Amino acid sequence: MKNNEVSKLLSLWYDRNKRGLPFRLSRDPYKIWLSEVMLHQTQIKTMLPYYDRWIKKYPNIKSLTNEPYEKVLKYWEGLGYYNRCLNFYKALKFIKKNFHGKVPKNYDDFRNLSGVGDYTAAAVLSIAYNKKHVLIDGNVKRVMSRYLGIKTLSKYNILRIKNHLWQLMFSSNPGKFNQSIMELGAIVCRKYAPKCISCPLKCNCKAFSIDKVLEYPKVLIKRKKPVVNFIGLIMLFGDKILICKRKSTLLRGLWEFPTIEGNSKNIIKNFLKNTFDLEPRVEKRLIQESGIIKHTFSHLIFNINFYELRLDELPTAREGMKWVTEQELKEIPCTKILHKALELIKI
Repeated sequence: MKNNEVSKLLSLWYDRNKRGLPFRLSRDPYKIWLSEVMLHQTQIKTMLPYYDRWIKKYPNIKSLTNEPYEKVLKYWEGLGYYNRCLNFYKALKFIKKNFHGKVPKNYDDFRNLSGVGDYTAAAVLSIAYNKKHVLIDGNVKRVMSRYLGIKTLSKYNILRIKNHLWQLMFSSNPGKFNQSIMELGAIVCRKYAPKCISCPLKCNCKAFSIDKVLEYPKVLIKRKKPVVNFIGLIMLFGDKILICKRKSTLLRGLWEFPTIEGNSKNIIKNFLKNTFDLEPRVEKRLIQESGIIKHTFSHLIFNINFYELRLDELPTAREGMKWVTEQELKEIPCTKILHKALELIKI
């Protein structure tokens, strides 16, 4: 079957089977870009409520860039991979200043924005502006690996996939082509339960022709995630609770309870002495173990042993820390770990 015939079958399949997703109802590059950023390493069923809530609050670039970052971050809370939010915010600020608030159509201009990679640039520019750019995500790699009979996704083979996609791409609507390949991978050419009988590409699919679809592409063995131990402090004074802002790359900008790497209770005494010049007696009535929280990230696991500490005097909060009520916490972007820890105690 010739490439143009394959493309026609794919286009017809997409028209009949595509999901009615909210970001497909618009050609607004801002909304399309937001959807791609939110979908990075996040399942669509998880992402959709966040997308809908975000668009209601920030329907355009101006509405977003007029807000301070911490308020914006609150609308990302719980979605994870928070650098996505920071980079998106920085990029839109740059666009407001340098491109009169309009997402640039030029590939290099867009690609050079904060947090934008080859995939995001190709997706946004092809879908929003109908520019001919090939995009390759996990779904596309899987579809084309099976279609071309490529088992190992080496750099050379990725280039082969990209070149073949370029030949297949609809010249009149590259954005539709990119979405159709991704959609095919999402709902038909699935990783573990492919629906080959419904696939418009099955007649040309090499993996299907030899009945070895599940062997393509070769699955890499995942390494065991390392575990990092922490002591967490839930410090209370009356109806107020101490929180601090994360500065490290992981969960940057979110607020959490003070956590110190390690698993010895002596860490608590050292932290209180060095941070607040306090030397409380480590007694059961003063410091109580609240419970352990295990929180899994994509590449590691946090194991946090929380202790509740009720003070009879209010230390001055240092830079990056503040005392807040539980009600005030509802307006502050916090880590999931903080919310889990709150369930361990009764304020």
